[in-house]
Amino acid sequence: MKTGGEAAAYTLGIEGGGTKTVALTSRGERRQFGPLNLKLSTDRQIRQILRQFKPSRAAVCLAGCRTETDRQRILRVARQAWPKAENIYVGNDLDSGLATAFGLTKPGIYVLSGTGSVVVGRNAAGQVARAGGWGHLLGDHGSGYWIGITGLRAAIREFDRHGRAHEPVLRRLGLTSMEQLVDWIHQAGKDDVAQLAAEFIDHDAGLMLQGASFLAQDCHAVALKLGLAGSVAAVSDRRRVRDTDHGAHKAPLQIVLAGGVLRHHRKFAILVSNRIRTMLPGSTVRVLRRETVAGALRLAG
Repeated sequence: MKTGGEAAAYTLGIEGGGTKTVALTSRGERRQFGPLNLKLSTDRQIRQILRQFKPSRAAVCLAGCRTETDRQRILRVARQAWPKAENIYVGNDLDSGLATAFGLTKPGIYVLSGTGSVVVGRNAAGQVARAGGWGHLLGDHGSGYWIGITGLRAAIREFDRHGRAHEPVLRRLGLTSMEQLVDWIHQAGKDDVAQLAAEFIDHDAGLMLQGASFLAQDCHAVALKLGLAGSVAAVSDRRRVRDTDHGAHKAPLQIVLAGGVLRHHRKFAILVSNRIRTMLPGSTVRVLRRETVAGALRLAG
């Protein structure tokens, strides 16, 4: 990549989340960096990554960007890094996720469970609604962090009541006693806790059902906000009763599951899918396999 003088004639998409930051150019070049969440990162940290590129057009989509003030902050930092860029789109990782799953205009609902969690949807009129995404202190239910911290709390209760240590967690962390978890949790970051989800996700059926129900309920709430729940029911009715009218019918509601927890843990993804189909019968649910930074590149124009 060119690094000096005039901005090079390439487009750049950057998506930052709680686990990693990925940059993709229109030339097919891909680079990966550490986490970049707007609420947890300084302007300097953001600028250090942006200055490694000199695009002519770009999109910067960062987790934690919720308000217009947040967007203006990203835009200010991006303009400092790329004063000659002709166009800069700024937003959050849900913008890039929606663009990857449904393009720039198609309706659908995007269910994300990675380090954090959130559900966002768009209807045919272009209206957008969301549920969740309040961060690990107030929300993120059904996320890797939520699974990790909820599992740890259950493990502590089990130890207190029955004296049984959670050996898989202790081995993973290199600890020798449950008491050492106290020191570990006070210095652990959000991503550290989220990584422990793997120790609970396939072995605690109750916890998985609860997490899946949270995500499905948020998905249903978004469908209601956007007026999509009624269209789902209509599609379901048409499937049960053959329609003699051969005119055009609305397509079923498309729901896409994304994020590391849903992509890497098939059993949990199936459980979430089943809960969503129960609440939104007639909907189509699939797991997104593409990297969502592709949506950021699309948003850059």
